[in-house]
Amino acid sequence: MAEAEHAANEARLQAEAAARTASEEAKKQAAQAEEERKRTAAVQEQARRDAQAAQEQAKKLKEAANEEKRKASVAQEAANVSKKAAEEQVKVANAVKEEAERKLKEGIQPVVTPSPEEVSAAKRRVQYREDLFHIAIAGVAGGGKSSLINAFRGLRNKGIGAAATGVTETTLVMARYPHPNAEYPLVLYDIPGAGTLKIPDWQYFNDQGLYVFDSIIVLFDNRFTMTDIAILTNCRRLKIPTYIVRSKADQHIRNIMEDMGYDSDDDDSSKVKKLYQTARQQFIQQTRQSVKDNLQDANIPDQRVYIVSNKTMLDVASNTMIFDFLARKQPKTIDEIELLSDMIREAQIRRGQQERVKVANAAKEKAERKLKEGIQPVVTPTLEEVSVTRRRVQYHWDLFQIAVAGVAGAGKSSLINALRGLHNKDTESAATGVTETMLVTARYPSPNAEHPYVWYDVPGAGTLKVPDWQYFNAQGLYVFDCIIVLFDNHFTMTDITILTNCRYFKIPTYIVRSKADQHIRNTMNDMGYDSDDDESEDQKKTLYQDAQEQFIQQTRQIVKDNLESANMPDQRVYIVSNKTILDVVKKNQPKNIIHEIELLNDLAW
Repeated sequence: MAEAEHAANEARLQAEAAARTASEEAKKQAAQAEEERKRTAAVQEQARRDAQAAQEQAKKLKEAANEEKRKASVAQEAANVSKKAAEEQVKVANAVKEEAERKLKEGIQPVVTPSPEEVSAAKRRVQYREDLFHIAIAGVAGGGKSSLINAFRGLRNKGIGAAATGVTETTLVMARYPHPNAEYPLVLYDIPGAGTLKIPDWQYFNDQGLYVFDSIIVLFDNRFTMTDIAILTNCRRLKIPTYIVRSKADQHIRNIMEDMGYDSDDDDSSKVKKLYQTARQQFIQQTRQSVKDNLQDANIPDQRVYIVSNKTMLDVASNTMIFDFLARKQPKTIDEIELLSDMIREAQIRRGQQERVKVANAAKEKAERKLKEGIQPVVTPTLEEVSVTRRRVQYHWDLFQIAVAGVAGAGKSSLINALRGLHNKDTESAATGVTETMLVTARYPSPNAEHPYVWYDVPGAGTLKVPDWQYFNAQGLYVFDCIIVLFDNHFTMTDITILTNCRYFKIPTYIVRSKADQHIRNTMNDMGYDSDDDESEDQKKTLYQDAQEQFIQQTRQIVKDNLESANMPDQRVYIVSNKTILDVVKKNQPKNIIHEIELLNDLAW
């Protein structure tokens, strides 16, 4: 029994040991299986990651390949464009070369643009100043440049300080000659002549630095040359104003007269005078046609030619009052006065003001158009503006304030001097001159205590200083007791503007045309009057009366037509001579009277 129990325990122990061994083996196999699973999962994860990385790398490589392909395409396109541009440039260059070679064969030289450094150097060389107007006189050798400059400056060729002249080319370097009259900010330059061994004509424009000048006189004598064409072409390209001038007119006319059979020993003055007029007209027509044909051949727009005699130009330039000279215009003048006047006017308005002129003209045209259409408003000043203006003009309620207004150059200052009994050069007289001398309103009380008048010299309209479409309000004309609207040659939009505003503000106005004696003398000249003729006093008197009547009728018709065009009622015009007014005021016996006494009486003189 004991043995059986022992055997049973032994069997149980063996069974338990076998169970433990089996359990441990199972756990060991389970652990190995788990470890194998983890290894398999890790391998699979790594394989997945490797696959994903491979995909991303493949994508990047594909994108990089596409980018390289795009860059290559762009580069190819750029290369094609560059190639095409290069081919075009070669084509243009070849065309330019062929054109240059063609022009060179035909004697047409290329236009060369100076560099900024060259411009600066040229300005230093000519002593260029921004406040002056620099005029170059250029052309072929022997054209008479130096003689013309001497005439402009009021000097004879052999006078002290005159530019050297001669048969050969005497000017070897550029010479600078300021204008002797300080009122004219001009500097004249005597440029060495082209067409000589010293100065080849195809290099003339750039070699002489003509591109820095404010305007250029192209002077010629017998022929219009390629040098002249080259200068005009360059000036047109660089927008430099030019004046085509033919000099030595008196010599050329004398030559034509001799070809027509003129004999200096002929004592028949009327025959000589008629022959001179015929030769003069022929010379003028031939010269103008020659210039027109040459400009047309060079594809340059037609341009005026000024025909001058240096002797006559000397007479004009020596006269301090150009328009006085014009009033007694000599029979042998051709274009001398017009040339000098145009040069002076160009100098006054162009110096650094081109853009402002353009803007001002555009505004002026717009205002004039509106005024003609009845659109232009009359601007009523505020009470403050009226008060300020009255203080500015020193308005007194116990005096009668009269403004003399109008466009620049109409003779306002001279008329005020005459009304006050003063000559233009007298002490305390209002400043006068060819240019607009009044920049601010000037106040001139009457010297006669019995006449409680104050005269106001108002700056002229129609200049950059005083735009005419702003004239009435800008000058404060609304504060005056009456206004004299003064005009000379033309009845302008300024005059219409003043009259329109005065009618609106109920300010009395007097339309006055001055310089009657000058205009009548011009009319007499147009009728054939010659101061050298031995006409009787009765003949001269009859001619004067006919010219006076014609001038009066023309003036009245001008005013009537202009007032009618502006839808304004007709109004009387007073035609006066400043000299006659001065005689009346000073109680001298005037020689010729038109409306001077009536004007003074109507002003309650």
